[in-house]
Amino acid sequence: MPTLPRVLVTLRMPLEHLAPLDGIAEIDMSPHEYRLMTSEEVGRALPGCAAILSQGELRVDEALLALEPGLRIVANAAMGYDNLDIPALTQRGIWATNTPDAFVESSADLTLGLLLSLVRNIVTGDHHVRAGEWSSQGFQPVRWEGMLLGGKTLGMVGYGRIAQAVEKRALAFGMKVLHTRSRPGAAPGPNHRSLSELLAESDVVSLHVPLNPTTRHLINADTLGQMRPGAILLNVSRGSVVDEPALISTLRSGHLAGAGLDVFEREPHASPELFPMSNVVLTPHLGGSTREDRAGGRRLAAENVAAVLRGEIPPNALNSVSLRADG
Repeated sequence: MPTLPRVLVTLRMPLEHLAPLDGIAEIDMSPHEYRLMTSEEVGRALPGCAAILSQGELRVDEALLALEPGLRIVANAAMGYDNLDIPALTQRGIWATNTPDAFVESSADLTLGLLLSLVRNIVTGDHHVRAGEWSSQGFQPVRWEGMLLGGKTLGMVGYGRIAQAVEKRALAFGMKVLHTRSRPGAAPGPNHRSLSELLAESDVVSLHVPLNPTTRHLINADTLGQMRPGAILLNVSRGSVVDEPALISTLRSGHLAGAGLDVFEREPHASPELFPMSNVVLTPHLGGSTREDRAGGRRLAAENVAAVLRGEIPPNALNSVSLRADG
């Protein structure tokens, strides 16, 4: 019986999430219960593998690719793909794929969750109760006064699938929504703004752009200064879209009322200067972390791998390489 190609899966997950690979691949699963495999661990396990299925945090570069010349696909179970060296993959004839639709609803939910946590003091209120301060200090109504979302302006930098899902939720709260881009193929509408206009008009600015050379540090000391005094910044996109030291400085100055951050420049490390700030909510890159969307994203990544192993073009190809006759 022919030997099945091996697929290295860098995160432990239920086998049913990988159902498209049944009968066509042998699965090498991460040995860890929760955490991702490190680059060093992947490097040791990679020789002999035809595919990598990653949660999207593995840095795939020339050094890693050189360890297995027979690699045929690197499949991100994630929307983003800034972890992939696409030119290097293409040069070596290796497919790169992502899962562009898998985590839209989860990420949109989290965006509103961060916003509600900030404007209604949910996290600080929770700490207040757990620390016994409510029982010892009594009711302090003025201390916990927050902000209604109704009537406020949400400015979205970017207008892709997640931003449009956030827009639906924000409109349900009675917010006005602005955006810096239009729907694909559509002419700019009345809610379209330039970045500088959007920053000046918005009570809340939410980032929904991929990380690339144009968007790296798009939010910096200059653009932060253009935001309305007392505004809130949300980032559920990529950490390096924001210049973290500049954000910290702006928060310390009091120019911004707060920030909700799910992503950071040097993940899994967040700047310690953020930790004592009660007007900042920090989460560990859990935008897509719902059982439903994780399962769907992994299955879609497995479908991409399965297509390549069959000698077909993967559904979510990020590059174009020649099909192999041995598929």
